[in-house]
Amino acid sequence: MADSLKKIGLIGGTFDPVHNGHLHLALQAQKLFDLQKVIFVPAYRSPHKLDLEPVSCEHRLTMLTLALENQPGFYLDKLEINKNKVSYTIETLKDLNLLHPDWEIFLILGADAFKEIDTWKQSSQLLDFCSILVGTRPGAELNIPTSIQHKFSLDEPKRQACHSSLKAELIVFKKRKKNTQVILFQISPLDISSNDIRQRIFNKEEIKNLLPLSVDNYIMEHRLYSNDSSPNVT
Repeated sequence: MADSLKKIGLIGGTFDPVHNGHLHLALQAQKLFDLQKVIFVPAYRSPHKLDLEPVSCEHRLTMLTLALENQPGFYLDKLEINKNKVSYTIETLKDLNLLHPDWEIFLILGADAFKEIDTWKQSSQLLDFCSILVGTRPGAELNIPTSIQHKFSLDEPKRQACHSSLKAELIVFKKRKKNTQVILFQISPLDISSNDIRQRIFNKEEIKNLLPLSVDNYIMEHRLYSNDSSPNVT
């Protein structure tokens, strides 16, 4: 049965704005784990950023569409946007499992996001619905805190060679009594954050090469994140 499932990557976030770091992480995961699709799911509102009002959903969706248009195998899903409420990953995973029973879902996270995973809503249930792929920096210790190992009911880790064309060593933590797992893999990260980009634009600093050119042009055209920003589109 598992061999017949489609391997689908899932990457979420506010994407305010989407940048090259997001795309690089998704691309490396796609290649390393032979994902047939990588689906970007923008949050309507992040529960961890309720004090920060993002730009409108329309702007963020348009920027994502521009960023993904030349990326084979990358897709946009408006599931969380369409709910018009605070977005929780566990709810999205449950919805996607019901909508797509033929999918084997791999949640793609950067190491910084994974460090906070035990604060997520119903985090101990995440591995009931997906495996988790964690991209870490080269040289970083490939390990998971004992508290998270216990919370997720993970077995002791095993080192495993990646079977893709890319050479990489994986650290695999399997969930007991489940076929899901947490896999740590090293990538050369792009030191980029959406918050840094917003600050740079506000301060009229250079953002070249931090995001796709089409997204850069869109931000400039609509004067997003600057102190003379036009009103948000709703």
